[in-house]
Amino acid sequence: MASHWLRFEWDLSGVPQNADEIPSPLVVRDATKEEEAAVLKVIASSFSMDTGWADIHKPLLAKLTGQVEKAFEDKETPSCIVLQYGNRIIGCSVLNLDETAENHLVTGPCVLHEYRSRSMGSGLLGASLLRLRKAGLRKAYGITRIKTIAARFLYPKFAGKSAEWVTEFEATPKLAA
Repeated sequence: MASHWLRFEWDLSGVPQNADEIPSPLVVRDATKEEEAAVLKVIASSFSMDTGWADIHKPLLAKLTGQVEKAFEDKETPSCIVLQYGNRIIGCSVLNLDETAENHLVTGPCVLHEYRSRSMGSGLLGASLLRLRKAGLRKAYGITRIKTIAARFLYPKFAGKSAEWVTEFEATPKLAA
């Protein structure tokens, strides 16, 4: 059976120092503990707008919510970066800073639908990779489904190389009534 997932790998030493460039007046910064609800809202909106996740949307969001809560708990600075426009958080990327993790891009770059196609996802990916490099990682991994926007347009940036990936997180086959 063919895998429906890809695991991307980046050599962090090759990520340009300006990979996180975002046009002004947007700001990329570390999230604060108080922004967890706003981050979850961006993630839910982002995944609901990508048809590549439609068949597993509910269980995926349940899993991601737990991982986001973990990234925000008991830490001075959550393992999350946000993209801010004025007072509004319009994008985010939750990270796993553990070098041995299978997936360092927990959510991948998430951008609200009305702000997409303006290189903001690329800037968030670049910022995520730079943050992982700053945390001491030499390689970073991101897992996504084959037909998603991330797999087709985003994750190949910054020399991301993909390989098929097997995960236990698959959709339960739906039976005809």
